[in-house]
Amino acid sequence: MRMRRCRFALLVALVCVPAAGRLWAWGCSGHETVALVALKNLNDLDAANQTHVARQVQTLLSAQTHAYTGRFCKDLGLDPIAYFATWADDHRTVDPSTGNWHYWDIPLHVKSAALGEYCDGGCVVQALVDQIAILKDKSKDDASRSTALLYIIHFAGDMHQPLHEEDNNDRGGNCVPVTFLDTAPKATSGGGYSPNLHAIWDTQLVETIGQITRDGSDAKSQIEAFATRLETEHASDPQPVFHDSADLVAWANEAHAVAIADPYAKLQPRVSAAQNTAPVTACSDRGTSSTFLKKHETVSQAYITAVQGDVELQLSRAGERLAAVLYATLK
Repeated sequence: MRMRRCRFALLVALVCVPAAGRLWAWGCSGHETVALVALKNLNDLDAANQTHVARQVQTLLSAQTHAYTGRFCKDLGLDPIAYFATWADDHRTVDPSTGNWHYWDIPLHVKSAALGEYCDGGCVVQALVDQIAILKDKSKDDASRSTALLYIIHFAGDMHQPLHEEDNNDRGGNCVPVTFLDTAPKATSGGGYSPNLHAIWDTQLVETIGQITRDGSDAKSQIEAFATRLETEHASDPQPVFHDSADLVAWANEAHAVAIADPYAKLQPRVSAAQNTAPVTACSDRGTSSTFLKKHETVSQAYITAVQGDVELQLSRAGERLAAVLYATLK
């Protein structure tokens, strides 16, 4: 697995070491939603404390090229913090060494992990530590700090997606074909299938729960409305986070606990945690996907209803905590 030895302090001002490959978290709509929740919380923090951190964020984002090469997500005209929330996924085609920065492969059968574990080629918590340190360092040039901001916006979302904080010898659920409602899995390249469990949590669950039709004319207002609903229904006070420090490892382990409780356990039929750690590189390895395909895993409306609370809570937490980290770093 991925392991790196590195000390971790709880404050957002730490420095460690960077890292280096896998899939999306939350998809386009999810990352945009997280960013909009963060923006609302940043504006509230600024209003309460007479600061201008949201303005600093917008200034740093303005240094980026809007129509950058390789963009995947459709431009819906959302606020820049949401537009650039998916940049880090697009950038992996330019710099594949950043791929491992998007997840933390804690084995599903392990209750929790410390940063020094399962982070050999890099992992999302370590990447956040490194990028926060760059953003905080005023001696760095604006271009470096702006790029660090893009990573932080994205990785805060990744860290709260439960299937980015676990592995069950299945590439974080990428190798688990599922029938999503009436859509049966079909073979893709590399021995995988679509839909699969990881992709369902990235995209279909978010857009189904958020009532978002990505290709529709109302997509922008639907995402904004979903972010507003999450911020209202799941709001907590982000101020203690920036006062008391951000425990990134605890947040990641919290998402890992959701991975243990929900995504696999609520499938029909249920998938148990593998009791040994034997990660695969491709879904064809050891016939991983084909073995799961024979189990006929199903994501029904009952499954969606059962996991809705955790999907909404993780998106809301990601946005609030992103705001708190940015506020603590830039205020």
